[in-house]
Amino acid sequence: MQLFTRRQVSRLSGGSFKWRAGTATLAGSLMFGFAGSTPALYAQAVSVNGGSIQGTITDPSGGVLPGAAVVIKSTDTGTTRNLTTDSAGFYSDGPLNPGPYAVTITLNGFQTLTVQTVVRTGTATSGNFKLTVGSTAETMQVNAGQLQVNTDQPGVSDVITREQIEALPINGRNFLDIAQLQPGVILQSGSTFDPTKAGYSAISVGGVSGRTTRILLDGQDITDETVGTTIMNVDEGAVDEFQLNRSTQDVSGEVTSTGQVLVATRSGTNAIHGEAFYNFQDNAVGFARTTGGFDAPFQRNQFGGSAGGPIIKDKFFFFGNIERIKQDQEASATTSPTFAGVHGLPDLLCHWKS
Repeated sequence: MQLFTRRQVSRLSGGSFKWRAGTATLAGSLMFGFAGSTPALYAQAVSVNGGSIQGTITDPSGGVLPGAAVVIKSTDTGTTRNLTTDSAGFYSDGPLNPGPYAVTITLNGFQTLTVQTVVRTGTATSGNFKLTVGSTAETMQVNAGQLQVNTDQPGVSDVITREQIEALPINGRNFLDIAQLQPGVILQSGSTFDPTKAGYSAISVGGVSGRTTRILLDGQDITDETVGTTIMNVDEGAVDEFQLNRSTQDVSGEVTSTGQVLVATRSGTNAIHGEAFYNFQDNAVGFARTTGGFDAPFQRNQFGGSAGGPIIKDKFFFFGNIERIKQDQEASATTSPTFAGVHGLPDLLCHWKS
């Protein structure tokens, strides 16, 4: 005999509001940023809350070019960084928010070079460029493309972009589901670690328990140190992209024996953008069918939305996101035949197996 008990879950799955001024951000449930210049770092400028652009400027023969002016401009927000190559022709800037950038290099006696490139979370984007002899009044436009070979970092990692998150079907809007596209990665339910972590997820990498996988949100470690998973659920609509490190993590990240996930949240830009959604599921999808062949009542409603845009063009931006899940379901329990003999048992809760 199958006995069904009713349970209703209604929770605000999360919400965030993010302000960004200039180019620096601080993540959290309420996020603020302050404008300011960042000095050039003559080392690998990758961090856990963004990416970087770094490289060496050379002439057509391969000789280094010190003193070249480098301007890095965000295509989305219009913010700029001004750098100068050192005596070895090297420059580096980071952390930078993920997204498209234009790198412009100027030096007397050479044509001005403008390169369109893309910065990814936790990734050192190559900025190795050659200048052509000519007048600075002449400008050469180059598109580096979104797919580039990273020769600066030895780790095994992949970046899941916003386009992939939006295009791939995700049951329950848990963005960590997409991490399973990578080899050796399995999503683990938090309830397998502790009953209090039902509704939370962990990522197992290479067969190792997901308890030790580190998950960082805009540089802040949100891993539950006690039982694993995370201390908060991150809305899918608030995630811009994330990087999954499967081995040989970058030294800028947390110390861990297994994988590491670096999550970057979305931000406002010079363009107004937003979305609203409503998802509905019930037991008709089939997964709620029990072993005995009965359809356990199930209904899930998910709804929410996000919006972002400029407050002051090229200077001050906002982004807000909120999501809610309301779920009604009934869990089944097998009882003994003696229990079925109790008079007055509601017919709606008792199903006999023929």
